[in-house]
Amino acid sequence: MTTPSPADVPQSEAPQIPPSTAELLEGMSEEQAALTLGLGALVQRAAATEYILHGLYAHLDGVEKPYTDEPHQTVTHFIKQAKTRLAAIPEDQIPAQDRAALIHDLDLCTACFAERNRYIHSCWVYDDEVYGWRTIKGTKGLSRPDIGLVSSEDVWELASEFSRLRSKLIAWDAHYFGAAGDPDLGVPPASSKRL
Repeated sequence: MTTPSPADVPQSEAPQIPPSTAELLEGMSEEQAALTLGLGALVQRAAATEYILHGLYAHLDGVEKPYTDEPHQTVTHFIKQAKTRLAAIPEDQIPAQDRAALIHDLDLCTACFAERNRYIHSCWVYDDEVYGWRTIKGTKGLSRPDIGLVSSEDVWELASEFSRLRSKLIAWDAHYFGAAGDPDLGVPPASSKRL
């Protein structure tokens, strides 16, 4: 099976926002505009990754139409149950090396979605001392909130990581449950997810 290398480091996609563009975005600074655009890209790419994860989760149990298989569940559920379903498949159908690669990518997805949640579900506060944005989010089991400094570069890097993970999940899903594609003809691998 050919999948993108786990060592592939996503290149930063943070756009260089011309000052005139930033002014069009309600008087934002260049950093604020890049952060706002980055959050939009992050949400879109995380949703696209979640879509593939749901299909993979369903395919691992032999479900032909994924949206008949618990469509209301969270991405965390899909990741956890995908691991359970993967463990139930005989090793002669999915070799140990490919299993380990998928589990590694599912673990990366868990971390990326947790970081996405920090950006999307936190309260944002501008810190005048460091001229930057902080996210403040309550944490389970702690008596104090998690407070982190955020830059547009961080958001764009996470959006890039979601793109990379989505590509790897599509390649994995296509290899076992879809169409492998033809690189010589420029046809990419495709998941067989059906609505």
